[in-house]
Amino acid sequence: METTSTRLRPKLEQSLETPAALAEDAPEFAVHVSLSTVDRTDYATATTQILQSKNLRPTREIVSLLHALTSSPYAAARALQQLADEDERRELRPDELRYALGTLEPDQLLSALPPTVGRIVQTLLTAESRLSQRELADRADVSTRTIRNYRDRLEALALIRVDENGYRLALSFQTATERHDPVAPAVLEESQTLLDAADTLLETILPPDRYGDPDDPLGKALFWPPNPSRLLEHPTVGSWMRLAATLTATEFIEDNQDVQMGSPLEQHSLSHITP
Repeated sequence: METTSTRLRPKLEQSLETPAALAEDAPEFAVHVSLSTVDRTDYATATTQILQSKNLRPTREIVSLLHALTSSPYAAARALQQLADEDERRELRPDELRYALGTLEPDQLLSALPPTVGRIVQTLLTAESRLSQRELADRADVSTRTIRNYRDRLEALALIRVDENGYRLALSFQTATERHDPVAPAVLEESQTLLDAADTLLETILPPDRYGDPDDPLGKALFWPPNPSRLLEHPTVGSWMRLAATLTATEFIEDNQDVQMGSPLEQHSLSHITP
């Protein structure tokens, strides 16, 4: 999923390769810098370190949600830092994660998606019960049409649940009932794959004739041999598919690159060196 670090990377590469100013008479040398994209391992490391100091343990589902919903490991750590220390070591509960995530600003949530999605999710995180569409729109400062536009995609990825009583995030409220009977997105289950998520997501995006067309640019990703990973960079659904990948803990290869900082160095034969 695209994050702030991902968007910064091209500018960082350019700045390292072509620095704006060089000191006069500076010795000629170059430094190779490796640039890589933040991945699940970075989130797991940050989560484990913060929770360990609070006598808490993360679960696979907790790491997946933090990776999917927060803009960076720093934002994830900042949210978890708001939790109290525990006397006895135990796993972090979903209702506690809800509270922690609710302390973040909307722009720190789902930053690769349109900003209104972050506002919707942040509003649902801080709600104490289901909200009607009108209530959700008012609190998130978005239109009801915007909510309808994203409802199907958020439901397809099991992040929200909607019924006659309104909207809720698929994460436990801080109530005794849900503390003992936790609520979490079904997509987090180990049996769920990126293909499952892609199937459900594309069903909400494509009309039936395209969804069932093996020659369609999007629909063909589901046909044999299925390859949903090809959609991760798609301009229309790529950001949503990357969200699906983080929720299902799907690993995908990122483009790591070495950048040379400094002027190109000329190679000289050892025979030219004056003793």
